[in-house]
Amino acid sequence: MTTSSPSVNQSVNTGPSLFKLVHAVPEDYRLRLPADALVIIGRQLEIVVQNHQLAADVAIGTLRFSLFRLHQGRIAQLANCCRSVTVYGEKDINPPDIPGVEFVALDPDSPLCNEWFLVVDSPVFWGALLTQAVPERQNGNLRRYLFEGALTPDESIISRACLLLSLARRRPALDLGSRDLIANRIYWASVAYELAMHIEAERLTLTSCLGKFPELLEILQYRTTDLESLLSLALTVLHHHAGTTAELFYRYEDQQLQPLVWRDNLQPAPLSLQNSIAGRALQQRTPILIQLTPQNPEQALLPGAHSLTAAPLLLNGEPWGVLMTGQYEDDPTDSHAALSTISVAALLERILPDKVVSTEDQRPSIDIKVPAPNQAPIDVPAVSFDNPATPTQPSDEPLIVSSPLEQTMSPVPEPIAPSPLDSASIPSQAAQPEIKTPNPPEQSGELPALAAVFGLPTWMFGAGTAPAKAAQPAPPPPAPPDRSMVMLQRRLMGALIAFDRPSAEAVWNEACSLYIPETVCTELLMPVQVAIGEGWHRGEVSVAAEHFSSRFVQTKLLTMLNAQTDVPSALLAVIGCAQSEMHELGAIMLSLFMRWAGFRVIYLGQNVPNTTLADLIRQLRPQVLGLSASMVESAHNLIEVGQLIMRIEPPRPLFIYGGMAFYERPDLRGRIMGQFLGGDVRKMVRQLAEQLRAQK
Repeated sequence: MTTSSPSVNQSVNTGPSLFKLVHAVPEDYRLRLPADALVIIGRQLEIVVQNHQLAADVAIGTLRFSLFRLHQGRIAQLANCCRSVTVYGEKDINPPDIPGVEFVALDPDSPLCNEWFLVVDSPVFWGALLTQAVPERQNGNLRRYLFEGALTPDESIISRACLLLSLARRRPALDLGSRDLIANRIYWASVAYELAMHIEAERLTLTSCLGKFPELLEILQYRTTDLESLLSLALTVLHHHAGTTAELFYRYEDQQLQPLVWRDNLQPAPLSLQNSIAGRALQQRTPILIQLTPQNPEQALLPGAHSLTAAPLLLNGEPWGVLMTGQYEDDPTDSHAALSTISVAALLERILPDKVVSTEDQRPSIDIKVPAPNQAPIDVPAVSFDNPATPTQPSDEPLIVSSPLEQTMSPVPEPIAPSPLDSASIPSQAAQPEIKTPNPPEQSGELPALAAVFGLPTWMFGAGTAPAKAAQPAPPPPAPPDRSMVMLQRRLMGALIAFDRPSAEAVWNEACSLYIPETVCTELLMPVQVAIGEGWHRGEVSVAAEHFSSRFVQTKLLTMLNAQTDVPSALLAVIGCAQSEMHELGAIMLSLFMRWAGFRVIYLGQNVPNTTLADLIRQLRPQVLGLSASMVESAHNLIEVGQLIMRIEPPRPLFIYGGMAFYERPDLRGRIMGQFLGGDVRKMVRQLAEQLRAQK
């Protein structure tokens, strides 16, 4: 948990540039995207940290502090779990006071003031989005800014970026300790899936930033193909991009692993759960990386392989199959192919549920054979990613490398200690360091139930939080969440700018549970929409983000409008948009204000033709006709409406109108025969209701 740091560091001199680190990324892996695409990509990295409560260090650069306002609600939530959150930019405004967020003011001449970046660093997940603003010109005039750079999981680039940022902060870089390469690849598989499935993925070409993961990109490209074709493609992709020597998919059926897809001509034999590496991986629900010896039966399945990776696939909480590949490397922990195999398996776990028909009732559960909890630990050789130790003598038993498996999950994950690589035994005559394996779960005859957390494999649950110290007292309970309307506004704005509909829906549901509909409408939806509209006018929000926000707000307003019931004897108001007017927000808002003031409302929607109004008025005989115009062209059409009403025989409705067009062209108000709604529209509608009731 971070601590409050409302102060702003003093401006630094020209300082470092993170964009220079992009030169270490191959040209084919670089991107050129608008700002809204960067927000979506960065949001996926934030979601990994936030959903898994990772004690990460996060650095954010948004050119200047005023641009950060659009994201502050989202980042305030992120800061609750991070070890540190630091925002860099030009101090064109005073930054907000957010607990756990530190602001570093940059000199306007600093290269970082022209760079949009997000750096996430933790022991289990790390990545960096490093870009530089590039003006896009049309006919010599500045049209908008694009950003060129790269999204990278390269550990060396992330470490150098953290070092450069520490210079800007004038503090030493924080030490993270050892890193879990397997965990990082699993998280990146989830990021890749979420980017490919995002509603804006095609328009913004979001997956173009995933060039460092060609095997995942190719699978995502063909994710809609049939099951067998998709699995066959996955094997081919691993062979082509990762350099695996052999690849097989086994499907769990009838207490056995049956070969489902393979690349060799000869069909492999079925495997038992108890006597095969793949079976052990599925039972333990964790990848197994082994060094092959002539005594291993799997060597016949993987010709030419010196090591093996078996990655289990669990769908909807049930064992489904195993992806097994062979590698040339003797040490499986030092193999790019092994990491690619695990990340492909994690990606397929996200894709396959829509393709596989559940056969839960037809398939028996797996009987896990594990030692008793009090069995003595086994001596194993010490293995690490940094300096792998190769056994001095061949063995009949495999070397198992896995991440810790959490059997239970609490609603709010508690910090757990990242453990060393757990291993099974490799007998050797040479003395080896001892690593104690964790106590296995109690034998139950079934695989333990899964908790669905961001679609990650079970063995990833809980990994990566800060180490817990046994001697320390229990941490104090977390502070209650800030549910003030100001915080809800910030969170909703951040979610809409990031095209993050699930988070926006969560804010909407939370607000509706705390406040009455009128308050939600007037103090949440409309202020956020106005702020995003102003951001668009200043060039801080893209057209796409403004449209996405407008559609979200409009949908919620219509939901409110349709949820209200009319009183049959109430005054009738007919509300709609002026002829040729397609923007509905003003008209929907007016309809809600009228209904909350006691009117019975008929809402006509967009583009109400003037030619239909006379017959409509004669048929319904409303007390009020209200039309909205946000465009000047539409506002001109209301001149005819006022004249048309005057030609209708009594009783005539009171004609009211309003909209942004009449603030751009105030002179139009004097040309329309009706009552202009300006200022506090709610108050004017209530006064109008009182006057009409008194006349009635």
